[in-house]
Amino acid sequence: MNIASLATYIPPARVPLDLVVAHRGGNPSEARTFAQLFGMRQAATLADDESAEGCFHTLLQQLGESLDEGENVDAVILAQGLPAPSLRQSVNLASLRQRSTFIAADAPLLTLNQQNCATLFWGLRLAEQLLASGKHRCVALLVGDTLADFDLAERYIPGCTMIADGFAAALLKPGGGQRRVSGIQCFYHPGFWQGLDGTREDTKRFYQSHNHLVEHALASYPEDMRSRAWLLPHNINRLSWQTWLRHPGNRDHSVATDLLGECGHCYAADPLLLLERYAPQDTGRPALLLSVGLGGWVGCAAITSDALPETAHVQ
Repeated sequence: MNIASLATYIPPARVPLDLVVAHRGGNPSEARTFAQLFGMRQAATLADDESAEGCFHTLLQQLGESLDEGENVDAVILAQGLPAPSLRQSVNLASLRQRSTFIAADAPLLTLNQQNCATLFWGLRLAEQLLASGKHRCVALLVGDTLADFDLAERYIPGCTMIADGFAAALLKPGGGQRRVSGIQCFYHPGFWQGLDGTREDTKRFYQSHNHLVEHALASYPEDMRSRAWLLPHNINRLSWQTWLRHPGNRDHSVATDLLGECGHCYAADPLLLLERYAPQDTGRPALLLSVGLGGWVGCAAITSDALPETAHVQ
């Protein structure tokens, strides 16, 4: 399976960390400490006249421009990690299909909303299954969330992360190409079921296990790929990845954390937002997408380019 086209959107509007922390009852000192430890200073947010559905419509139009003449999208998958009821978070896929002439009238409209930031990988797996069936040739995967309708306090999880708005859309087709997707892995560790609703002790226990969860996911890939690849993770915070990189076996690995200080943790969309910057055809190296979510949901996938020297196959 190949990502034939990718379009992303991070809203330009930002809300500063100290304002978000204040809405949670914190003080400027807490905000400064959080910024120093976790590398986050602001969160991207939709403007008043923007919505998730509007963003996906724009991204779909961009993807539509890459279709061959007469080619249609024959399935649409919406993957959201924050399925809380909200006017601007809600997406009407039937309306999007009606507004996009290149989406087939009978294209199935599928929604995944698992309340975790690894939902992207369940979306990738579903797309892979649809394409493998032979009944579909072009699947649009929409990934993204917004908390713009909620109090700013909802963006801040003390000792953990700051949630931002971000969106990505990908056209997935069978076969290979510049962004070949393989080795999709989806795991669940029920011991961390509390997720966003957990206590500080629950969160602390999760972070103590973070390295183990990452290693469990990456064990799916051969060592030569792991050593060469850019790791494109969901950007839960900088400290987690600094701690992982300090492990003797990980010191030579490359982890992309660009978006942390720039816009915050865009939940399910982070790995695809990073892929646009670290595509294998641009870096000359494979990429490993990864999400290790607070609720124990873990997903990963390998991205390679047919234009580059072949790497060892994913297990």
